[in-house]
This record gives sequence, C-alpha cells and structure tokens, in this order.
Amino acid sequence: MKNFFARYEFAATLRGPTKGALIAILVATQTGCVAPMTTREAQGIAQQRLVKYCNGRCGAVTLGHTQKIKSRWLVDFEAPRQKFTVIVENDGNTRVTVWDKATLR
Repeated sequence: MKNFFARYEFAATLRGPTKGALIAILVATQTGCVAPMTTREAQGIAQQRLVKYCNGRCGAVTLGHTQKIKSRWLVDFEAPRQKFTVIVENDGNTRVTVWDKATLR
C-alpha cells in the first residue's frame, strides 16, 4: 500500500503558488471532458459510426443536416439509395437509423 501513496508524495510536498498552478492546470485539462459536445464533434462521431455501419456498402455518403434536440444530436446523411440519421448522445453513444429512398417517394 505504501507504493500506491508514494506517487502522491510529490503533490503533497508542493507549497503555495506551485501547488495552485498545478491544481489550475489539472482543472483546465479535465474541463474538456465535461464540456458540452459541439456540432463538429457530433458530426465526427456520427461519420465514424456510419463508416463502421456501412462497411463500404452504402456508396458515396454526404453530410446532410445536423440539429440538437435536448441532450442529443441528430446528424443526417444521404447516400445514392438510402438516407441515414445517426443519433449521437452527449456521452458518445450512437444509433443509426436507415430509410430506403425508394419508399420515401
């Protein structure tokens, strides 16, 4: 158990401004983890999920419309024969919904 706490001896020996600066740096680096997801982040996650979902079978896919509804992002994509909506939750979970264009007309 002593080896576990040995890692934290450095932080315990810091005093004054140095300790404050270290805490400020740690807080600044961790706030990115809890910040709200941006449109670009949601589109990037959705694009990766759609590539994994299609596995090269969907043809050329283009980005359509992106909108935020409550705590999730809806990212629309279009392919030659299908439309896709990828739902991206704030925690990064995704779900793909597919519509066949032939039945939409």
